[in-house]
Amino acid sequence: MPSSTSMDALGTDAATLGQTVDDTFDAVVTQWKLLDDAFVLMPAAPVSVMLVVPQTPIADFSDAMSQAKTVLSDASYHEFEPLERTRADLLGRIDNLNLRHANHQATLDAEISTFRADPDNDPAITGRNHPDTDAYRTAKVNLSLLDDEAVTLANDVDRFHRDLDDAEAALASRLRAIIGGDTVTRSDGSEVHASQQFWGITPPGRSQGFDSGREPVSLEDYFAQAVTSSVDTRIRWLGDAAPKNVQAWLDDHPEFMETVGFVPPAAAAALFASLKARSTQTGEAWTSGPLGNLWANAPGAIGNLNGLTVDERSPFSEQELLRLLADPNLSGDQRSKLDLISDKTTDTGVRLLSVFLDIDGDPRASLVWGDPDTADQVITLTHGIATDLGQLEDWYEIGKDVYNASDDQLKQHHLDSSTAVVLFMEWDSGDMVTVQGGDRPQDGAAREVAMIEGFRFVNPSAWQEGWAHSLGTTATADAVLQSPGLFDHVTLFGSAGLAPDAATNLGEQIAGGDLTVSSTSADLDWIAMWGRVPGVSEHAVNPADLPGVDVFGSDGGPVDGYLGPGGGTGLPTQGHNEGASTNLLYRVHRINPLFGGLLTMPGDSVGYLDPRSQSFKQAVADFAERVKDHQ
Repeated sequence: MPSSTSMDALGTDAATLGQTVDDTFDAVVTQWKLLDDAFVLMPAAPVSVMLVVPQTPIADFSDAMSQAKTVLSDASYHEFEPLERTRADLLGRIDNLNLRHANHQATLDAEISTFRADPDNDPAITGRNHPDTDAYRTAKVNLSLLDDEAVTLANDVDRFHRDLDDAEAALASRLRAIIGGDTVTRSDGSEVHASQQFWGITPPGRSQGFDSGREPVSLEDYFAQAVTSSVDTRIRWLGDAAPKNVQAWLDDHPEFMETVGFVPPAAAAALFASLKARSTQTGEAWTSGPLGNLWANAPGAIGNLNGLTVDERSPFSEQELLRLLADPNLSGDQRSKLDLISDKTTDTGVRLLSVFLDIDGDPRASLVWGDPDTADQVITLTHGIATDLGQLEDWYEIGKDVYNASDDQLKQHHLDSSTAVVLFMEWDSGDMVTVQGGDRPQDGAAREVAMIEGFRFVNPSAWQEGWAHSLGTTATADAVLQSPGLFDHVTLFGSAGLAPDAATNLGEQIAGGDLTVSSTSADLDWIAMWGRVPGVSEHAVNPADLPGVDVFGSDGGPVDGYLGPGGGTGLPTQGHNEGASTNLLYRVHRINPLFGGLLTMPGDSVGYLDPRSQSFKQAVADFAERVKDHQ
């Protein structure tokens, strides 16, 4: 049931939000009026009148939030707190009844187990399989009384569910009755209205009691179901709508392609199967039916679904890339990143898994080497801070190197096993200004969870590994927290730190034998620690400090278990860079001012996932050992 404490806190947050919006707007108006001295409007009018129209709805919004606090606080105190006490009382009665039932049943069983029929000396025993004792008769009577009590208790539980339904319906009704701040005037003078028709996905029904066949659904699950239902409905509409209507709707909803990936894998697969049954395919292209319409007008609606095979979704993603590139309104930055994806996915062996513009218009994508649908192992690579598709050139080489080197190590160890490597670049990792915050890694983790759960749905027997760099280690640990069992192993390079709850969860999964973790950090990496500043960072935990984490070297030296080219030694990682880099940031700290100055600065810096490095070689060697162990 809804928590009365959380409900009261929500009311306080609502009132605070309303007041903050009101205060902020007042501050804006105060500053805006200063423009009267600097600008003259033609026709003549004071600049300050420009903000007159929003004043009323903003004040109304603040008042509405204050009303919401009153409604929520009253409901919390007068209705939901008593219901919580009733629920606790019912749980106690249930436990007490079960305990007494078990005791009386044990007495009955003991009497029956010790009973031995003796018809020669007791003629009345004929047809009786139990003793005629006071203990037996008392236990039978008590069990009968408990049956009657259980009926009464069940009715009380049912009444509680009905009271809870009524309380929720009454709260929803009072919240819907709040008005104000729900009308916005657009620049053209037209009005936009917002309204709430009901609480949840469907209007509140009657009892969710023990005999109703309905299961209570949390508000979090309501949200997930609402997204799934809405996306499913919209994709079906896009599959049947006229091209001009499809384009118009997509123009008005730039967030849609980004949202598609959060549909649960089973629902995504069922949706695709339903559309496929009404469609025709010629080669890779879909030529008729709803998939034909989606192929031509909104291919990303299929390409970004997790839970489909690569063969099913990749052609749609490639088609979506062409659709995006055909937009004449793309900025130079957008076009250069999309062109880079196009250039890299023409190479043999790599496929485009997903592609979309996020809510801010930034291109995001994931690429894959091998086939995660049939592979015995899947390695997912997650980038770190200040990285997006502008760095695809570097990360593409890393993905290809990990794919080739991991496969080579399996062959060197005479292991007949297949591996797929996925380059996950669907999240915004921010920059140095935001590195110590937790929102971006958490958002990235949610997308990573959706993708990996899709892989597990299609290929449940595959061993899943997450390899991450920098702030990507923070996101990967958050992903394991959001979805325990998501990965079988994670390898963390130059970690920007883990959030405390994610670190605790990681430690618990290690201790429980559900996950193994490896971590490395180079002495010459002077940047990673800035993500872990105690008291400042929201993710200050160094994974190397967690019990059970396998800490391996990245400062140069021998590589245990590495076979093949280059021998069993590797170079030191010389900065925070993921791969080989000529970036001054990763080289300047190695200048020797006493012996040659700038002349001593190296031409490039060896990175954590550079094939020359100790950390890269150790990672692929350890990967081969894990494959050998779990085969």
